[in-house]
Amino acid sequence: MIHLVQVALENEMDLTLAYKKSNKAAALIGLSISTQTAFATAVSEVCREIIDKTHEGSLSIEIQGSNDRHDLAAVITYLETEGVDNLREGLQHAKKLVPVFNHSIINSRGKIELKLNIPRSAKLSNEKMKAIKSYFELVEPNTPYEELRQRNTLLFQINEQSETALRQAEYLNEQKNEFLSVAGHELKTPLTILRAYTQMALRSECSPATLAHIKKVDTQALKLQTMILQLLDISRIEKGIADYNIELVDFNGYLNDMADLIRLLVPSHELLITMDESRMVNIDKLRIEQVFMNIVGNAAKYSPSGEQIMLDTRFLDNGDLLISVRDQGIGMSEEDLHKVFEKFYRVQDITTLFNGLGMGLFICSKIITDHGGKIWVESIKGQGSTFFFTLPAPVEFS
Repeated sequence: MIHLVQVALENEMDLTLAYKKSNKAAALIGLSISTQTAFATAVSEVCREIIDKTHEGSLSIEIQGSNDRHDLAAVITYLETEGVDNLREGLQHAKKLVPVFNHSIINSRGKIELKLNIPRSAKLSNEKMKAIKSYFELVEPNTPYEELRQRNTLLFQINEQSETALRQAEYLNEQKNEFLSVAGHELKTPLTILRAYTQMALRSECSPATLAHIKKVDTQALKLQTMILQLLDISRIEKGIADYNIELVDFNGYLNDMADLIRLLVPSHELLITMDESRMVNIDKLRIEQVFMNIVGNAAKYSPSGEQIMLDTRFLDNGDLLISVRDQGIGMSEEDLHKVFEKFYRVQDITTLFNGLGMGLFICSKIITDHGGKIWVESIKGQGSTFFFTLPAPVEFS
């Protein structure tokens, strides 16, 4: 069997194509004009009924058979509908035009075959059949409607491929989050025990050299613990199960209470805090503390020791609170500005100079978004960065 051409049967324009393609196939084979017309008319009659009374119709024009005996066939398939009961009546005229007319239905899928024998006088060789197939693939001029259908089909295929790729990406992301969650929980317990023993060792009597070694172990264990907690945070946030304890807080009082803790985080830098008038905000205190620790910690990490880090708060006209953290560090490129809040993203220039997994700012962005705020960054390469985030005003200020 050689498949010559396929036509989807959806509207009257497809009916014209069905007639044209079947007539051309008969002509290229070398059938008489009367046979060409009879075959094309029978095909178009069936296609009209399929378009009017069924769904998902499709026409395939084929050369069937082998050796010295071949048939020109039109195979029409369709999905049955309520109006299919009177379909057979509309096919009576088509039956009279072709020698072979077969109609079958299996599991609501209908199939109609129209066949006529190709005489030996047509001299249908393998080379001729390939040439006819090539004509429809490469030579046959397309009408504007056919070109539109082809473009729509291509777009549909691209869309299907995109949806498949998206489903695969979502599945892989779910698997990755599941791994992060399991790995984080499995690592958390032994690491907690390890830190407990290092803390006990630090309080025991030992030589200065041993004490120095234990301090280094404890410092590295703390870094590892922070990374594990970030892994667990990502898993919870992306699953939509992050815990928030939102309460109404006097923000200046909250920031004052946290100021000493933030300064301990950046002992080699000068932290300057400027606050607007005191107002109430709705926040999860621990989560917002996590945001401050990440952003201020990054400001210190990527700026020279001894430089200033400026933390400012300002209430906007709509009552929202705007917080900014400015450093005098290495800054970022335009490309980095657009990607810095993505999960696991790290600036290529600094991966070998500074440790980290690229999770902190991603987690910050999710926490701020979950609070109803926005987060962004402004930066110039080599001149420092300023991170901004907002916290929405309580209802009375909205």
